[in-house]
Amino acid sequence: MASCLALAGAELMPDRAPAQVTLTPRVIQIDQLKCSELHTPSDQKQERLLVYFNGYVDGMRGNKVWDERKVSEMVDRALAACKANPSETLLSAFTRASK
Repeated sequence: MASCLALAGAELMPDRAPAQVTLTPRVIQIDQLKCSELHTPSDQKQERLLVYFNGYVDGMRGNKVWDERKVSEMVDRALAACKANPSETLLSAFTRASK
């Protein structure tokens, strides 16, 4: 009897959907994106921007090898430049950090 009640109760409960983080898609002119925009509430947005700019700069330099240590150091330099000058463009910070 108890198992029948539990089964019936389970069928009456709504299914729970997995939690989803939704980001509003944007179209960004990357040469105008300021470093200050990295400090928005979404950590996922920041991570996506860092990955994108790393790939963009690597592509411009013709890099075909991804060295995690070097990339990490370059991203750290770019973030330090952004922290020092939030009005600088993110592209400029990454370009300088990649040299």
